[in-house]
Amino acid sequence: MLDPLVDRLAGLLERPRALAPQSERQLAQHLAEHKSTSLASFLLGASSLLEEYELDVVFAPLFTPTLDERAELADLLFHWRPTAEQLRDDVIPALRRRVGHAVVLLPDGSSAKLTLHEVMVERFVRLLRLDAAADATTAAALRDALPAELWPVGVALLCERGMTPAHQKWFAAFVNHMSSRRKVTRELLESVAMFVTSQPDLSRGALIASAEALMRATQSTTAFAAAGHSYWSGDVAQHHHYRGQGNIDKERLAKQQAELECVTALVEDLKTLADP
Repeated sequence: MLDPLVDRLAGLLERPRALAPQSERQLAQHLAEHKSTSLASFLLGASSLLEEYELDVVFAPLFTPTLDERAELADLLFHWRPTAEQLRDDVIPALRRRVGHAVVLLPDGSSAKLTLHEVMVERFVRLLRLDAAADATTAAALRDALPAELWPVGVALLCERGMTPAHQKWFAAFVNHMSSRRKVTRELLESVAMFVTSQPDLSRGALIASAEALMRATQSTTAFAAAGHSYWSGDVAQHHHYRGQGNIDKERLAKQQAELECVTALVEDLKTLADP
């Protein structure tokens, strides 16, 4: 199974990656020290120009796998998961030999090659948390509860930091319970996973109390967003000529309302969940 995994990971690493704003700002500082070097040529030689810790800081956003990227590996993790030793001793060295460069999309629309360094590959593989994948029984239970297009996302969420084997089993069982009561969307699935990974106590009473506290906080945040922009001081408002006073950020409000719906569903379904 290691060869198919290496093939899939190589494909992910070879995809063009947009240069994050924070990376662009940090690169500008390094470029100032190499005035005769263009950004494209600097990226090509960055692995030898920067220290390892600098490479990790500057290029961290480019080599932090997204949830969608993690979901693309779900089918490989259904009946098998690599060990930490296999990832360290086999997968990462194989990727370094196979993928020499990443393609970076620059702000002006052009692209440039970034020579891959071990710290970049190691970061990408480590944050996938493949060795923490759920066992086959748990993965199968989650698959039974979700539509085909959501199951890979669910498997990726099972690898989140904080998803111990006990958390994974609870998450799969709870998603099954939720799916019997309502349509499970990606947003709801992610909200539940985020909630579960933050819970040290998986007893029903503790979970309900924590979820209700989260709902109250989300209700407060949503109400604040619905109230519109306001200044905490009349003097500050006057200084800004009352710009934005009373205006509602509709995008932010919609996001908060969607989050509140997810948290409300979480609370409702926790209260109807039978004790194990």
